[in-house]
Amino acid sequence: MHLYVTEQGTRLGKNGGHLVVQRDGCTIDDILLSEVDSLSLFGAVHPTTDAMLALLDKGADIAFLSSGGRYRGRLVSAVGKNVPLRLCQYDVFRDDDRAFALAKSCVVRKLENGLRVLEAYSKNPHNSFRFENRDEYLRNLNAVRRLQGFDRDELRGFEGNGARIYFENFGRCLACGLDFPGRKYHPSTDPVNALLSFGYTLTARSLESLLESYGMDPMLGYLHEPSYGRNSLAQDMLEEFRHPLVDRLVLFLFNRRVLVADDFEQRNDENSSGQLFLKPEKMRVFLHHYEDFVARPNGIYQGLANLPWRSVMRLRVEAFRRLLLEGVEMADLQWNPEYSESA
Repeated sequence: MHLYVTEQGTRLGKNGGHLVVQRDGCTIDDILLSEVDSLSLFGAVHPTTDAMLALLDKGADIAFLSSGGRYRGRLVSAVGKNVPLRLCQYDVFRDDDRAFALAKSCVVRKLENGLRVLEAYSKNPHNSFRFENRDEYLRNLNAVRRLQGFDRDELRGFEGNGARIYFENFGRCLACGLDFPGRKYHPSTDPVNALLSFGYTLTARSLESLLESYGMDPMLGYLHEPSYGRNSLAQDMLEEFRHPLVDRLVLFLFNRRVLVADDFEQRNDENSSGQLFLKPEKMRVFLHHYEDFVARPNGIYQGLANLPWRSVMRLRVEAFRRLLLEGVEMADLQWNPEYSESA
């Protein structure tokens, strides 16, 4: 279980084999400690030392976010001792050809998944959406596939062109009347971008925890080059999950009016420069739907359709570990060609 505590002013303590959430001395939630795999604390939530130590002892990951969902940092148990794996990871990073091949594969998977998401929406006869500039999108995807050498600027150029076309079409998948100005972040000043950014943050945090649990260094990536404090490898792994996981969930929630523009607000205490955040009660709605979505069968991958998204993430991290240690290439996940998405 992935536990989120969002209620401001609450205390998270331990009572025997249970985690207890209290406010003003009254218990508002009681969870078996053995069922908690990770914990996310939003804003002014006060965990006791006993509770945090119990979670660390069982290897659970503890993340701290602002009340609006801005990621602040993590508390993790003792780092794994898989030094040979990390040395392999560093060796690959120092090999320009191998490092560039990994960076290129991240972009290929990202663009391929974007293509499949848009095609799935276009296939459904009940949708008014039609995939525009598909040929140009494919030209960018194929250009990345053919790319040789290690010109990162050229790689990023094709990635950027593909992303522009993808998000132009993504906006037309919104059947709820919301304006989407294209992908914008730092800050995300509209509801759609704000929810995309928050979903990406949650998914990257899960991937970072998985990478660390398998003994890899989540800070050393190949597409996202190392930068102080950035979980670059988690960001690399996220590329494969942005469109089929987060984007589809965001479209579902807006198109079904589960969330609307009035569910977002600016916050003076976030130093946000116009950044929008979910209102506290709607934050809980989104987290409920996010957890439900990642725990259910993914429904799109051939031969793996019954595998929940969290298991797919673990599968891909395991595959990346084999690639580093044994040189076994990561097989691409194949979409069900008959899959279509309703708006």
